Amino acid sequence: QMVKMAGIAARYHLESPVAAQCIYNLVHRELEREVIPAAIDQGMGILCYSALGGGLLTGKYSGMKAPSKGTRLSYRSEVDGPRFWNPRGLQTADILNKISTSSGVPITTLAIAWPLKRRFVTSVIIGARNLQQLEANLEAANWDIPDSLFNKLEKKTRPDEEYMTWFTKRNYDRFFAAADFHDEESELP
Repeated sequence: QMVKMAGIAARYHLESPVAAQCIYNLVHRELEREVIPAAIDQGMGILCYSALGGGLLTGKYSGMKAPSKGTRLSYRSEVDGPRFWNPRGLQTADILNKISTSSGVPITTLAIAWPLKRRFVTSVIIGARNLQQLEANLEAANWDIPDSLFNKLEKKTRPDEEYMTWFTKRNYDRFFAAADFHDEESELP
């Protein structure tokens, strides 16, 4: 749909879309399969929302299998609950909590800094209930996550790679390598 929209804009000499606002965080990395390659191909940025996984990636729900009654998330559990309170979301929260504990970096800083390090991410949309949460969330914007922590999060939360993701990634690597370096051995026939 993004490529189609860009094609229609080009056909009618309209301004091309420049960004897409999508859910993208350590729990939901599905965009990496098709949306992000399409955005990169079309020169579009990604505006991420729910970087903190609806609150699950803040650490305040650590060890819980469901949100506590009376919390903001419990009221929205019909919408937000299934998106994050699932086996993958709980496993990701546990991984993030362990890396936060071992590194001494606040869990919210890690969760927000991870997408910010991605070159295709234009911005991360944050939400805060109070000034303290806002200040904690903004710390990630003033901090460059070290490669070692980024790579650890990247590896431990990477979704399983099915055939089409492998195939697309392999071909993108070949196409971009040929275009970037003009290496005759990697040129396509």
